[in-house]
Amino acid sequence: MERAFLETIFLCGVDLLILLEIYYLQNFGADKKILNVQKKKRTFLFIMILGIQVIPFIYIFSIDFGRTDYHLWRWLSFPVTFCYLFFIWLFIKALTDIGKWWAPGQELKEDLELVKSGAYFYVRHPMYTALIGISACQIFMIQNWIAGPASVLLVTPFIIYQIRREEFLLIKFFGDDYREYIRDTGMLWPKEDKMPFLRRVLRQLMHQILIGLGKLWKMVIGSLKRKSAV
Repeated sequence: MERAFLETIFLCGVDLLILLEIYYLQNFGADKKILNVQKKKRTFLFIMILGIQVIPFIYIFSIDFGRTDYHLWRWLSFPVTFCYLFFIWLFIKALTDIGKWWAPGQELKEDLELVKSGAYFYVRHPMYTALIGISACQIFMIQNWIAGPASVLLVTPFIIYQIRREEFLLIKFFGDDYREYIRDTGMLWPKEDKMPFLRRVLRQLMHQILIGLGKLWKMVIGSLKRKSAV
């Protein structure tokens, strides 16, 4: 696949997520039964939008980022596109599974229920799993050293922080029910007894992605050494 085609697929997926979030934000804005509001997650949402949406959009449509592009092997396009579409689907699935209890921040509602079905049967935070996957795919689809890794560098640390904060609030709200859910369900990765076959497939997939990143790093180091020798 050509780079322009990969960038188009990436933008279409991000636009779909934006439209879906806008739809759920309308329902959230009409709900007045909010018990707890955490403004820190607003910062996380801003950084996520910056890394996944704003910087790639600016790179593709307007600003010249200079000599910061890199070129990956074309054969990677198909598996990366498949992974990207899977994570887009996972985010949509998780959002629809949680339904009316979704909130853009760490808000708790009076009638909040603990969702354990659908995507939440396999992992406790499937939307965060999807965001990390989308961020990893962005490295391969937006082949620029600034716009490509922007999402991984900006989003991943805040996801770790948000998970810890959210789980603290959920344990406080649900008590032993959520503690049992933690024992039975993986945080971002399915436990072996939940999905043994897919777990093995994903493990191999992540292994291949890490190998690809290692080869990319060696290619960059080699290119820098050749330039310095000249």
